[in-house]
Amino acid sequence: MHDKVHIPSALAALTEFWSQQTVAEANGQLFKVAKGEGSTRWHQHDDQDELFILYGGRLLIQLADRPSVDLRPGDIFVVPRGTQHCPLAQPMAEFLIVGLNITSNAAGGKPNLSP
Repeated sequence: MHDKVHIPSALAALTEFWSQQTVAEANGQLFKVAKGEGSTRWHQHDDQDELFILYGGRLLIQLADRPSVDLRPGDIFVVPRGTQHCPLAQPMAEFLIVGLNITSNAAGGKPNLSP
């Protein structure tokens, strides 16, 4: 049995930017809420696509091989596997990420930290 999840409440409960919290799993896919502010480092996932559904704010998905994709609330975008990308939240974004129930790149999706 699964519990109902209210995505806006799950987003509101997040306290750290660019950290994901799994709210559901179905058919080998994880559904994760996240908030972003600023940008992550450039990264890619060689073994899976990464799907973004924007709930609040604005998210620019910078892509190495084509023009950036500007997401607004209600938009959905899939970053194809193996594609270098760097999400940029202007100024903050709330979103759902859907992907395989594995972590393909532990360093990806995090901002660069100052020494």
